Amino acid sequence: MRITVVGAGNIGLAMTAYMAVTGKGEICLFTRKNVLEKGPLILSDAEEGREYRTDGFQVTDDPEKAFGDADIVLVTYPAFLRVDFIRQYRGYFRPGTCLVFVPGYGGIEYACRELIDRGVLLYGFQRVPYVARAKATEKGMSAGILSKKKKLFVGAIPSEKGRSISEKIQALLDIPVETLNEYLSITLAPSNPLLHIVGLYHVFRDYRPGMRYDGPMAFYGEWNDEASKMLFAYDAELQAVCAALKPFDMKEVVPLPEYYESPTPEQMTKKLKSIEAFKAVSVPLIRDGDGYMPDFHSRMFVEDYPYGVCVIRDYARIAGVPVPTVDFLLDFYCRVTGHRYFNGDGTYTDEIWDTGVPGIYGIRTVKDAYEFYHK
Repeated sequence: MRITVVGAGNIGLAMTAYMAVTGKGEICLFTRKNVLEKGPLILSDAEEGREYRTDGFQVTDDPEKAFGDADIVLVTYPAFLRVDFIRQYRGYFRPGTCLVFVPGYGGIEYACRELIDRGVLLYGFQRVPYVARAKATEKGMSAGILSKKKKLFVGAIPSEKGRSISEKIQALLDIPVETLNEYLSITLAPSNPLLHIVGLYHVFRDYRPGMRYDGPMAFYGEWNDEASKMLFAYDAELQAVCAALKPFDMKEVVPLPEYYESPTPEQMTKKLKSIEAFKAVSVPLIRDGDGYMPDFHSRMFVEDYPYGVCVIRDYARIAGVPVPTVDFLLDFYCRVTGHRYFNGDGTYTDEIWDTGVPGIYGIRTVKDAYEFYHK
């Protein structure tokens, strides 16, 4: 089996390193980065406390070599790079290729309609397989796995093809995989677009141009019960949207209090602060003079808003469900960045084309959405 990993970021390098170390097939890493410039790619497994030197995988920026005869393509690019990736390389994917997005939220499936129509099999992870961090060391590039998921959830378009890819992913990553009934359960998964958005508001709610912060901050170290209460309100609105999307079966969008086994905001705060892997997540800041300012170019800003909360907001519009917390957080984003995607009445601004919302791909009703996923 020939597997291509797209992207040499944290997750891409960790997946490449793991599959190379465990001999999971013919592995190719598609990137323009010279990741082997200073030595080998090293797998660092924090849970095992061990390091493994990798070899036997190919690194290329040639799309024909990477995609021409690939059986599985695992795309780890951030959401804001994926549409351009599909537009640029869609001609290289043959019918039967398994195109897998890690994770699969962000609305990328709508941009893949033409690929789906000609037989490319589209899949997505509901969440990433692990928290990962890559860094250059004296030994080479280290791909660190900080926390491996106990189970992964994968969805497919068409849905009946999900079981076969789940078995393959389980064999590749050595993590149990369950097949979802609805790919939309990935698109609306309560993951980063909820946690990151709420955390950003909590840290930067008083920000004004010219303000500076003293130094780096731990993202979940700043979390408190007030943030958890907002997270609960946001999650409840998402659940209300899911409930209104009949005939979709959205029970696979598990509420965050259930997912984290934290039925109260106070318990959620304690839980998020206790997760060891989360302690590596930092508030997005960049140095500016003697202090630090928000890094508005970080993935938390440029991915989780336009390709996360905006997609949820558009499905609220489609379903006719009021989402005051979502609107409040989008107003905050507009205040600190100047970007507005929805008008006060829920209609689009001209900036909506910079998002992953289904409406810009012609999906304007629940019926449109259901036909897209279940045709």
